[in-house]
Amino acid sequence: METGDVPPSAAPLLDDPSPVLEIQHTRTPSFHAHPARAGTYPVYLQERGISSRRPTERAQTLPDPLPSASTVVEKLDGFTFLTPKLSDSDLPTPSGDSKHDGNDAVERKRNPFVVAWRWSFDQITNHWIIFSTFFILSTVAICFAVGFSLRLKFFDAVQVLDQEEAQQVPAVVLGANLITIDAIGQTMTLDWFVYYNCNPSDCVDVNVYFDQNLLRTGSQSGAANNEKPTPIFFINGTDYLTYNAGSNSDWRTNSPEFRTQVAITNYYAGGRSAQSYPFDKYTALLVFFAEDTNNNTIPMALNVTTGIAVGYNAALETYASGTGLHGELIKEFTVTRGQVVRLYAILTVIAVWLVTLTFVMACITTVFFGKGVQPDILVAPVAALFAFTALRSTLPGAPTTFGADIDFVGILPCLALLIFSSVFMSAIFLFRREPENDTRRWVEMHKKV
Repeated sequence: METGDVPPSAAPLLDDPSPVLEIQHTRTPSFHAHPARAGTYPVYLQERGISSRRPTERAQTLPDPLPSASTVVEKLDGFTFLTPKLSDSDLPTPSGDSKHDGNDAVERKRNPFVVAWRWSFDQITNHWIIFSTFFILSTVAICFAVGFSLRLKFFDAVQVLDQEEAQQVPAVVLGANLITIDAIGQTMTLDWFVYYNCNPSDCVDVNVYFDQNLLRTGSQSGAANNEKPTPIFFINGTDYLTYNAGSNSDWRTNSPEFRTQVAITNYYAGGRSAQSYPFDKYTALLVFFAEDTNNNTIPMALNVTTGIAVGYNAALETYASGTGLHGELIKEFTVTRGQVVRLYAILTVIAVWLVTLTFVMACITTVFFGKGVQPDILVAPVAALFAFTALRSTLPGAPTTFGADIDFVGILPCLALLIFSSVFMSAIFLFRREPENDTRRWVEMHKKV
C-alpha cells in the first residue's frame, strides 16, 4: 500500500463519518468535544497516516504539550490514545514547585545556619508560650542586672597608710559619711565622727584643724586669710574617756562629731561646670591636722568612710592623697555624675530626637510629597512640645534654668523642628482641598517605588 492510500478498514469511516463520530462519542468523548484539547488527532486521520503531516507548532492557547518522546501510545479496541509519561517528580506536591524545593534543600545543605534558624523558628512557633515566658523573665533579669551594676558606689577614702596611722597612740581617727553634693552651689556635705586613741593615764587635749578656706556656709568667721586656721573641733581627753566608758558613760558631754560643707570646684585642669551636664566634673580637697595644747603634732587618719550622694560619684585620687610632711591628712576627690544619670540623660536626648525626626518625616511626606493626613495627627506634635519640656525637668540633678549643653543639642532644636512641623501640617487643612486623600504626586511616587 502506498503512502496516502486509504486502508480498507478505514473506507467506511471516510465515506460516512457519522459512525466515527458515534464511536468517538461512546469511547472517547473528549476527542469529539475538544479534539485539540485531548492532545491527539482524530483516529481516522491516524489510520490514514496523515498524523505525520500535522503542523509542528500548536496554538498558544493550548495548555497541553504536543506528543513527544515521553508520550506513550496506547491502543484499545482498535483506537489509539496518546498519554504522557508521568513520573513522581511531575506530580504536584503541597510544598510547591519541585525545583524550588530542590534549591531549598541544596541551600540548607550548603548553609548550616539556615537549618539552625528554621529549626529554631519551628521550635519557637510550636512552644510559643514557654518561649514568651522565658523571654519576659530573661529581659527582667538582664535589666535588673544591668541596673544593679550601674548603681552608685559608696564613698570610699580610706588608704592603706590610714590603717597604719590609726593603730598609733595617741592618734585622732576620723570617720566620714557623705551626705549630699550640690553642683550648682559647688559644695559637698559630710558628717565627721571623731575617735581618739590615747593612753587613759595620760589622755591629752587635742585641737583638730581644717583649712577654713575650703569650707562653705557658716563654717568660716572673720576675714579670710592664709594664716593657721582656728580649730574646727576640740577634743577634751577627760570628757572623751568618760563618754566612752562603756556602761558607765557620761552622756552629759557633746558627741564627738561635726558637719562640714566642703567646697568643690571646676577651676582645676579637666574641670567642667554644671553647663556640661551630665558630664560636669569637680575637684574637692580636704586637709586635716591635729595638735595638742603644746602644739605637738598628733597623727591623723581616716578609718571608715561611707555614704552616697544621690546622682554623684566621689572618687579618691590616690596619687594626690596621703600624709603630709607635718602630719597633715590630705584627701583629694574627683566628683562626677553617676553612670546611671549619664545614661538616663543620653537616652532622653535620643528619645526626643527620634520622636522629633518622626514628626519631621511625616511633615515632609505630607506637605512636600502630598500624602494624605488625618486631622488626629495634628494633636501629636503639639502634645510633644509640652512633653519634651516636662521630660527635661525629670533629668536628675540638671540645672533648673535653661542653658546647659543638653538643652542646646537636644531640647532647643527639637522644639524648633516640632513647631515647624506643626505649623506646616496645620496649613494643609487651610490650603489643600482634600487633605485626607493622597495627591497625584504621592500616588505616582508610590507606583514608582
